[in-house]
Amino acid sequence: MATQHHIASTKIAGFIGLFVGVIAAIASFVTKSPNTAIVLGSVGAVVSIFCMWKSRKNIDDMQLATAGLFMAVVSVVVGLWLIYS
Repeated sequence: MATQHHIASTKIAGFIGLFVGVIAAIASFVTKSPNTAIVLGSVGAVVSIFCMWKSRKNIDDMQLATAGLFMAVVSVVVGLWLIYS
């Protein structure tokens, strides 16, 4: 019974990491404020790293959280690009 709960929690952590990263990336493209993009990307990166740690037992769920981390990094890069240009 404990194994099923563990599998469900890693899957939820993976999807949360992906969702937060995607929301941060979408918000960075929609907003015109570089500070907002950088802050949302940083928060998304921290949440995604935590979710990667929580889902480390299952490689598929960890890949979801890693994709969220990638999208959060994209958000930070967009914010830095807005500052640069």
